[in-house]
Formats: sequence, C-alpha cells, structure tokens
Amino acid sequence: MDVWLIHGRAGSPDGSSLQLEELLRPEFAAARFSRPLLPHENAEVSAEDSLEALRKIEIPHGAWVIGISLGGLLAARLQETGRDDLHVLALSAPTWADNVHLATKPANRVAIYSSNDEVLGGGTDQNRTVDWPRLAEAHDMPWLTHDTKAHKLRIAPLLIRWLREEELAS
Repeated sequence: MDVWLIHGRAGSPDGSSLQLEELLRPEFAAARFSRPLLPHENAEVSAEDSLEALRKIEIPHGAWVIGISLGGLLAARLQETGRDDLHVLALSAPTWADNVHLATKPANRVAIYSSNDEVLGGGTDQNRTVDWPRLAEAHDMPWLTHDTKAHKLRIAPLLIRWLREEELAS
C-alpha cells in the first residue's frame, strides 16, 4: 500500500503530514509513506502552480492520498484530471482555491471537513465547503477546526478506517 500525505498552503511535509504519518504507521507497518514538498509551502504560490508540480510527481497507481487543506483540493483535482485510480481523502480542504475548482464526484473520494471552518469561509457566503456533498463522500465534523495538529488524535482513527476501506462514522 502506498500512502501519500500532501501538506497545506504555507505548510511542509514535516508538519501535520508527519504527525499523521506517525499515527498511521503503527497500523500499516508494510505501507510505503510519502510526504512530498510542494511549492505552496510558500503561501504566495498559486494553487495552479502547485497542481502542476503535483502532476509531475510519480504517485504510484492506486495510491491512497491524504491531502490536508490546499493539499486535499490539489489531490482531488489531480484525481479528476486523469488519475481516477487514486483514492483521495481531502481533510479540512476547500472545494476551490485560486483558479482550481472541483467538478465531479468520483467513487473513491472522501472529504472530512467542518462547514464552520473559518479558514475555509465558514459562516460566510464564500464558504468553500458547501459543495463537498456533491463532490465526495462528505463528512461534516462540527468539532473540526483548520488546526489539524490539534485534532490529530481524533482524525487518525477516521484515516485508519478509510485506509482499511471501512465505513466512516459521522
């Protein structure tokens, strides 16, 4: 099993991606984990530029990709544009950023988010989570904030169930 963790905007592979990997690794000892560094570690880099960089990475066929925040949007868009073999879980991710927008609902995509997430526009007319139910198996978790590290112990069991292809409880 190949598990890829994609960091969010202004993040890095050594942030919440690493912390989630450390929680997943004991459950999936034989899995190969990857945490690539993408250009959006610089918050000034556009989502389009990071998407192009992600397209150039050789992610193995059938890999399981966990994208955090912007990383989730990019993984989901990659899946829509030629990589429908990927299993994607978008965590606290928007459905659009810059000029990158999601359009379809593949069978192997899950979104875990909070519609109250202030970073994603919760409570405003610019809420970038409202379309998740039409774009993924959507799980709106009111307790979740954009701070993945603060919720890693609650998120990890959900990721483990997803990687085991078990049902996620809301």
